[in-house]
Amino acid sequence: MKLSVGEKRILLITFAGLLILLGFVLQPQGEKSTPGESENPRSLVEFPIDINTASYDELILLPGIGPTRARAIITYREENGAFHSVNEVLNVSGIGETILKNIQNMITVKNTHQVYEKSGKINVNTASVEDLCKLPGIGEVKANEIVKYRENRGPFKVHEDLLQVPGIGPKTLERISNMIEF
Repeated sequence: MKLSVGEKRILLITFAGLLILLGFVLQPQGEKSTPGESENPRSLVEFPIDINTASYDELILLPGIGPTRARAIITYREENGAFHSVNEVLNVSGIGETILKNIQNMITVKNTHQVYEKSGKINVNTASVEDLCKLPGIGEVKANEIVKYRENRGPFKVHEDLLQVPGIGPKTLERISNMIEF
């Protein structure tokens, strides 16, 4: 059976239409929002956020803080330890008085010293990444390196063992030595 050119076109158009229809039917459906539910990511985060523990995704939700400034806040936190006041965010590259004024009611700094007074020292052999991040100069990256190191090489025995962890040098070790135990 031989099809004419017109019949081939009709068959091709029908087949293409079926493929398109099939694509719509099989396309995964996203979660449907209920009426009145906001699709604004800011509505999913409870403000004020603690800038000592806020994630990258939370930081970029702050007005005037985009990806670059969010990374700068995290880098500052990792290199200098916890923020001790909201105004200390002015030390972060790219953040000035105007941005601080826009975000100051959306951020907070919890008393980092209180954590150590209440709970004592942090055991670096058993602490979670979150707990390790409470140490000055230890951010998520260094905390993950500590956990990875102890999982691969066993428990830390002395303070100097931490110098073997990538990203931890003598200055960081000096800052945290009186806050950790083994």
